[in-house]
Amino acid sequence: MVPDIDAHCQAQERTFVRQVGPVASVLASLDMVPFRLRFSGTAGSGKSLVARHFFARMAAEGKRVLLTCFNRPLAMRIRARVPAAGYVDTFHGFCVEFLKHCGQAPRFDRAGGDPDFWHRIPDLVAAERIPDAWRFDALVVDEGQDFEQDWFDVLTLFLREDADILWLEDADQNLQGKPPVKTVGFVGYRCTFNYRSPESIARVIRNTLPFEFDLGNDLPGLGVGVHGYDDAPAQPKIVARVLQDLLRRGFAHEDIVVLSCRGAGNSVFSNLETVGGVGLRRFLGAYDVEGNQVLTQGKLTFDSIYRFKGQQAPAVILVDVDPRDESRERYDRLLYCGMTRATVRLDLVVRADNPGNRRFLEI
Repeated sequence: MVPDIDAHCQAQERTFVRQVGPVASVLASLDMVPFRLRFSGTAGSGKSLVARHFFARMAAEGKRVLLTCFNRPLAMRIRARVPAAGYVDTFHGFCVEFLKHCGQAPRFDRAGGDPDFWHRIPDLVAAERIPDAWRFDALVVDEGQDFEQDWFDVLTLFLREDADILWLEDADQNLQGKPPVKTVGFVGYRCTFNYRSPESIARVIRNTLPFEFDLGNDLPGLGVGVHGYDDAPAQPKIVARVLQDLLRRGFAHEDIVVLSCRGAGNSVFSNLETVGGVGLRRFLGAYDVEGNQVLTQGKLTFDSIYRFKGQQAPAVILVDVDPRDESRERYDRLLYCGMTRATVRLDLVVRADNPGNRRFLEI
């Protein structure tokens, strides 16, 4: 007898939606004119689902909604699940589309060699007159801890008077060390329940990382596996074994993601075409003429924790777990963000001789 992976995944999805539903209902019952709410929720509290509920409610009321976030993959996923009566994009993606409308389309082929390319975008937008066709009745900001003050200031230029605003964030996932954005006149709401991580994963996170949250998911999950390596080049073979085990258990390729604790271009996996005979789908660091990211063809997603924030997968394999060059606090935030992406099974590929990894090797 073997576990039915589809049953695990479906039960997880039902539990997550059922648990987060009441939170979304509470927010919908708040009586504010205009609506100005700052939702601070731990990883797995359902912030993106709340954002989608709010978006749909505003659209149903006939309002034009703008939803922005930091990561393009998250924006694409949300865009596919909300009504068409609005606009969903990353902050920079939205700015680029507006600049195209103004006849100032950025040259993306120069973005790679220009470190200030994206930093100039907000200033270019702020210098333009905002036509009525680009004004919105409501704003949703997801993953607000990744935003900068001038980004929020630019977004407000596109809002009508007394527009509704929902701001969602988690300070524990602030990987860039950015200061919190100031919002005036907002009501605060705090949710400490993690509804995403099943019990076997959530307890490991609480026992190894210094973050407090409440367990909101009573499903058992399939636990956490820890795999030690001595040198970084040894990781692909380890991941190949983990991958084959997951496939034998019944996980599909699309259920599994490999996430690096380093940048997507700084890992031993960054230039690999396959792992364990399975093609990797990864970002090449380039953009086409329309500004879309260029990805390799493959069945198995490889990305960095930084780019995968706000998303989730049934099986997550964290690689490059080697806390050497960063502060313990920042690295713990990185691990917290990565470990809370898994909804059924989590595997950690850790450097065995790193003292910072003893807590995992002793699990």
